[in-house]
Amino acid sequence: MGYGLTHVGQVRKSNQDIFLIDDKRGLWIVADGMGNHARSDIASQLAIETIQESIASSSFRRNKANSTQWLILLEDTVVKASSTIHSHARDTVDLKGIGTTVVFMFMPDPEGKKAYIVHVGDSRAYLIRDQQLISLTRDHTLLEEYIQAGLLPKTTSSNHPLGHVLGRALGVGPTVKPEISNLELQANDTILLCSDGLIKMMKDKQILETLQNPSPQTAKDKCQLLIDEANRLGGKDNTTVVLIKAQE
Repeated sequence: MGYGLTHVGQVRKSNQDIFLIDDKRGLWIVADGMGNHARSDIASQLAIETIQESIASSSFRRNKANSTQWLILLEDTVVKASSTIHSHARDTVDLKGIGTTVVFMFMPDPEGKKAYIVHVGDSRAYLIRDQQLISLTRDHTLLEEYIQAGLLPKTTSSNHPLGHVLGRALGVGPTVKPEISNLELQANDTILLCSDGLIKMMKDKQILETLQNPSPQTAKDKCQLLIDEANRLGGKDNTTVVLIKAQE
């Protein structure tokens, strides 16, 4: 079961983040429209709609698809979403340049344990297990590329100027390469999906401490606490958080 919240923050005038909770289909999505275009909320909305429709129309579930088939479908789904955004922007003058990041978790069997984490851009997925916050994604930014190439130390802050330059995003071109990973869920696991508005304001340690606060008991309370804390620390961007609790 999942719950999500989004907030415009303390600086931006509009919210370009959009999220989806689809417990029935085992699909939870966060999309963050690129901030350098005023109408990138359209890109994030198209991304979510395309991904949801593509997965909903798939016959793989009825045929009990294997892992390889799901990986192909999920990659095709993200490419389709990028193409849809790109085509929409190409045909509308004031939408040229729109784009979005996306991160989502998909479970072919919502009652099962197997999940797929799919992402493009710098929206993130975390696993909270055994009182630890474990990153499940690697940002598609120039900063991360420089770190991987050994040109910058691994300790470089995500607020470094290169941390805001995306290396991949949906809609920038007709196609895109998502990263997809498998995850075997355990009882009491929690998955956090978030836009970079949370990461800009809070370090991983602060996120974990906030989630471990004994006061809020529900997913709604914990989502609200994360957004309130991000806003208290400056709220420089839209902030979206989705929490998914694994089945007991």
